[in-house]
Amino acid sequence: MTVNSFVSVSLDPMLVCWSLQNGSSQFDIYAGADRFAVSILSEGQGDLARRYAARGDSQLRHDDFEWSADGLPVIRSALGHIECSRWSQYPAGDHVMILGEVTGLAPAHGFDAVPAPLGFFNGQFCSIDLK
Repeated sequence: MTVNSFVSVSLDPMLVCWSLQNGSSQFDIYAGADRFAVSILSEGQGDLARRYAARGDSQLRHDDFEWSADGLPVIRSALGHIECSRWSQYPAGDHVMILGEVTGLAPAHGFDAVPAPLGFFNGQFCSIDLK
């Protein structure tokens, strides 16, 4: 699944938040998960983000993923990933807000030069210039 909003909520405890549409075909899987991982994509991975955003095509493809040290699926070619345990969730209109407590971070590996992260602005994917 691709999310278009991922937010840092608190530093102590370290909490993050994302929202899940109530009508999502993956709703029961993600809303009921006790743990989850968020893979951080790079500027050249818009096609991958689109694939996992498409309705009906969000099944994990073996060649895209590997297992984290804690046993969660993460995108192999991502810049890194954040592992969380579900802290809480709240109804929010036609979505549910899912808060997670960060339990692990894994940085990028295998890059000669780390590419810019992938962003989403004005309905399009873009790179996030960190300079």
